[in-house]
Amino acid sequence: MMHWIVGLKHNWGMKLFCLFCAIGMWVYVMKDQNPIIEMTYTVPVQVQNLDQNYLVEGVPSEVRVHLRGPRNAIFDINPSVLKAYVNMKNARVGQENIAINFTAPTGTFIDSITPENVTVTVDEYMVKELQVQAQPLGTVPNDIAIKDSKVMPTTVTISGPAHLVSRASYAVIRINLDKHRESFTEVGDILPVDSAGNVVEGLTITPKGAQIQYELERIRMEKKVPVQTNVVGNVPSGYTVKRVVVEPKELTIVGKESILNGIDGVKTIDIPIHGATSSFTGGYSLVLPEGVTTTTDRVVVKVEIEPHM
Repeated sequence: MMHWIVGLKHNWGMKLFCLFCAIGMWVYVMKDQNPIIEMTYTVPVQVQNLDQNYLVEGVPSEVRVHLRGPRNAIFDINPSVLKAYVNMKNARVGQENIAINFTAPTGTFIDSITPENVTVTVDEYMVKELQVQAQPLGTVPNDIAIKDSKVMPTTVTISGPAHLVSRASYAVIRINLDKHRESFTEVGDILPVDSAGNVVEGLTITPKGAQIQYELERIRMEKKVPVQTNVVGNVPSGYTVKRVVVEPKELTIVGKESILNGIDGVKTIDIPIHGATSSFTGGYSLVLPEGVTTTTDRVVVKVEIEPHM
């Protein structure tokens, strides 16, 4: 034992030199086998500790993080687990400059974060109900009229930053009326707008879509109908009305679709035959419902009367 101790005390300078050489060699080998490298990652940014009554705008969805470290440590990084964050614990309504936070994986160092700081806007969370209105785009053809329209639902709920929600005055569903000639139903997006009709972006809308029904009618519809003679009275005893002939037998009437749909024929004014003992021919006006016109003002009616044989 004493011999070993004495041996240790001799040549200690040479032994220290050998130790330093060994350490240097180890550092050289490690530097050569596991050198320091750099790598840049695109990292998503999370918002942490934000009061539920607040919303924040201006936080970037991602930042670029430049890391430096031994090759083995860099290669061991799983990029999908890297996350940056902003701490909004002390957030207040208004604008403020905040730092982007990132914790480097074990064995690596942060060289840079781009951007390192951002200016964000904090606002209160607000909810509001709006009336939904139809906002037609374009026009229906000249011979078509809008009889009625119905929007479902009639109200929606919007939510988001208070300064945006307070701008919205009502909601619209925009429907293109061009070329529509028949009643129709369509589904469209609901858009919140301000008092000037400008869309307010950045809000959550519930529900997102609405259905609108348009009832259209033709205001100048043409329909061909028969002419009906309106013979009134009775011929004397011993005589009979053999037949009544009208010319033209039918004519074209013009008017709104809703009116013409209920018309099966057009009558003449009264044609009295009381006391008549012989055939006669005359021109007679037509009785037209209000809102209905025709190019023929009068028709010719021949009433044939003859005695009983």
